[in-house]
Amino acid sequence: MVVILLIVSIAIMVLVDIFIIRARSAKLSPSIASPSVFNRKSLLAPDGFYFSKGHVWAKTLGNDKVKAGIDDFVLHALGKILVSEIVPEGSKIKKGDVLMKGLFDSKSVHFFSPVDGTVDTVNKELVGKYLSDPYNDDWGLVIKTENADTALSPLFMGANAVNWMKSEFKKLKDFLVMNSVKTELAGVTMYDGGNVMEGAVSKLDDNSVKDFEAMFLSL
Repeated sequence: MVVILLIVSIAIMVLVDIFIIRARSAKLSPSIASPSVFNRKSLLAPDGFYFSKGHVWAKTLGNDKVKAGIDDFVLHALGKILVSEIVPEGSKIKKGDVLMKGLFDSKSVHFFSPVDGTVDTVNKELVGKYLSDPYNDDWGLVIKTENADTALSPLFMGANAVNWMKSEFKKLKDFLVMNSVKTELAGVTMYDGGNVMEGAVSKLDDNSVKDFEAMFLSL
């Protein structure tokens, strides 16, 4: 009888341990879920779009007018980004002048014009909005140029744009590794499988963000 009671007691203790382990696993699973990541296949370079070295896209509208906006490489790298400022209509701009300012995680970056011209139209609905649809609704402004074909010719398009975007992804991975070590951050980059964590740049310090702007957004 004593042996039977001992066996039953052991069985009960084992079952209790199993339930406790399962309960703990259920509580931990949300916090250890894999973060969202992207890779070079996630990046888009739609047909008909030109891309500047500063990750501002441009698309001709005819009559030497060019629509411009922020590409989705920036959206992946910075994460949740809010467009806080766009230069006003009628502004005379030169290639390399600031077009827009973005805010993310209490940090800021600037985006620069890929062409010379005059600001014809501004997408006022984008100001104060988080970027989510960079190639459609979330365009930034329209610029009137002297000659759109000449203005756009130095930019990347088609296969050249795709190859450039892939090289930018590789450069981003190298940049994150270097700056993650420098700022002692863990988990910013995810080299396994060629992935990078969405919004990885937002995890870096202000100086590293300035380096990002100089390396990826300046012309």
